[in-house]
Amino acid sequence: MRPTRPTRRQKQIIDSLRLTVSNYLVVSETDTVITLYNKSTGKTISRYKKEKKL
Repeated sequence: MRPTRPTRRQKQIIDSLRLTVSNYLVVSETDTVITLYNKSTGKTISRYKKEKKL
C-alpha cells in the first residue's frame, strides 16, 4: 500500500504512541494495529493502537 498523510484522529493515535506526528505517514490501519512509515529513515513500523478517550 501507499503511505498517506494521517487524518486528525490518526494524528491523535500517533501522538498517544509518543511518536512525532510530522515524521510519519500511515500505511495501513485496522481496529487494533496501525502501520506507519518513517519519512526520514524509510522504515515501516506496526504498533498496537491505544486511542485517547476524549
